[in-house]
Amino acid sequence: MEHVSQLSGRKRLGLLLFAVITSVAIPRPAIAQPSILEPIFKETPKPNYDEPVPAEVSGRVLLRSDSGSGQPGDQTTGLKGVSVTDGYSVVQTDAQGNYKLQPNDHSVFVYITRPSGYDVRGDWYKPLADRVDFELRGAAIGEEEYIFVHVTDTHVSTNVRSHQGLSRFVREVNALSPQPRFVVNSGDLLDLHKALISKPESGRRDFRTYVGIMNHLAMPCYNVAGDHTDSSYRIGQFPRGDHRCGKPLYWEFLGPHFFSFEYGKIHFTSVDFGYHLGQRQIPVGGKLLEYPTNEVQPMHVEWIKQDLAQRTPGTFVVTTSEADLGKHCPGFDTIAREHDIRLQLVGDSHVVTHKARPVPYRSGGALAGCWWNAKTKQLCPDLSPQGYLIYRVKGDKLEHFYKGLGQRIAITSHRVGAPLQGRVEIRAHLVQPRPGETLQYTVNGKSWRAMREIQRPFYRTLYSATIETSSLPDGLVEFAVRSTISDELRSRKFVVVNGDDSPQFADGATLTFAVSPNTSWTTPRPPADKVDVLFNGMSVGVLAPETRKKYSFPLPASLLRKVNTLSFRFARDRDGFSFGSPQLTFRGKVFRDPRDGAIRQVRLAHWGKEAEDWGGFIAGDAEPPDESPFHRKQNVFCFLLPTAE
Repeated sequence: MEHVSQLSGRKRLGLLLFAVITSVAIPRPAIAQPSILEPIFKETPKPNYDEPVPAEVSGRVLLRSDSGSGQPGDQTTGLKGVSVTDGYSVVQTDAQGNYKLQPNDHSVFVYITRPSGYDVRGDWYKPLADRVDFELRGAAIGEEEYIFVHVTDTHVSTNVRSHQGLSRFVREVNALSPQPRFVVNSGDLLDLHKALISKPESGRRDFRTYVGIMNHLAMPCYNVAGDHTDSSYRIGQFPRGDHRCGKPLYWEFLGPHFFSFEYGKIHFTSVDFGYHLGQRQIPVGGKLLEYPTNEVQPMHVEWIKQDLAQRTPGTFVVTTSEADLGKHCPGFDTIAREHDIRLQLVGDSHVVTHKARPVPYRSGGALAGCWWNAKTKQLCPDLSPQGYLIYRVKGDKLEHFYKGLGQRIAITSHRVGAPLQGRVEIRAHLVQPRPGETLQYTVNGKSWRAMREIQRPFYRTLYSATIETSSLPDGLVEFAVRSTISDELRSRKFVVVNGDDSPQFADGATLTFAVSPNTSWTTPRPPADKVDVLFNGMSVGVLAPETRKKYSFPLPASLLRKVNTLSFRFARDRDGFSFGSPQLTFRGKVFRDPRDGAIRQVRLAHWGKEAEDWGGFIAGDAEPPDESPFHRKQNVFCFLLPTAE
């Protein structure tokens, strides 16, 4: 994700609104910063840049049995059906474990796909040579049920917050019990410039920081290169136009940038779709800079097909990449149908979302949040905390939850600023509870009450509390949750809408928003059929089918309340549309939905003043568009008006 420095000035938001939305968005208390882990460095295989590519590579994949210690009593045999690749073509070992591979002229490594039920002894990738052997041993633990972690957008740089946060992540993951089997990082490991203008030494420095800290993990980590991970190192040898441009530092620290491995019934395939081909010029700061072409090139599309075709029978596929391969890999939907791709693990957008595309994807938020600007309070652009996803796999079933970095407590139901009416159940979870630890809640800080335990899924205890809004006045309400034995507390503001319809104002107002404004992040989408615009449940106008325009609806004073709602009634099932930020102008002031206002504040801190009006929302139930940092799904909006004259 690209970011720019913050610019001064926030004139469009009044001080009162700023105070409200800041309290809505920011969890309390602030996370104490941990110490930085002392880097651990390990020797990794390096490409033989100056050696000619051999005409053929042959070798054997051996299975070591018995103790696995490498001592004289151990036995070795060849292992059949293991995939061996150079990143361009894939072959499999024969009954004796032998293979022969004709490497591509652009190859730098030979490597294997870890088969389910086996662990690699030594390196899983090695530099090209005439003879390259590999060794496996049987896995010590079964793989029918296991846990893994999906982290993304770590954005390591010289910023000390990135070092502290990555260290905290490593400590947290190592402390999970049972321990995850592996970690997947789906892109933007570092924070280098996409246009390769960062100096090579900065790339080497940041790679050393990243791997030095991640080497403390007690389990393997499988990394995906993202466009902020590419470096100008060796750009003379691999210039723009060469599909390998920007990759050598990744190779030297982490190995191949196209690879796969298997665990249990899942074949994981990692895909890097960023290529510096000199074909995409973007104006930045008055200069044209060459940005990566984000499309998997033909030679690597072919590798993906071969890799998936030779996966272990009975496995299905989960891909890891920086973003949706349906947009970035030609023919991906067809490949998915032929090879049973069921899920994509992606990053880049810094939001937590799932999209039921032909090949569903789940975006894993961002560990970084926004390291580079503390004014975001380390929130993602959708108000999620910086954090990561944790998955449990049982056979061919996957379940997951998102964990905030440094947070064991989370309110898991009802978004920020959600309208509440009547009897409402609010849920929260506690990750890895300590002996005797439970959760309590309070409404507006008046008294603390015990929450009710309702379930114990993996790693967590789920709790519930029921509130009756009729006992509360219309307006903002703060719901807070705390641990009974630690000082951790999480709060969220909602809007009570009991439906008080008594007239309170003498002046009318105007509701405005733009349907399907242009955006580079989300596909603009007008409604397919007419849509009634409902203000406090009353129709105040209609959105025209297939029409992109700015709408303005005058509202009489008799329709205004202290708490007002905007919603939509669709004439067609599964219809929807994208639209800009709705605003209510009353007595010369602009009022916004609390969630909208909170998102705007994080966006301002993240990208600067020019980002204030980027994006908007998605209403209804239509695909596309996708949720993004600038477009969130939302069907009801609240506007709180001051009753004092």
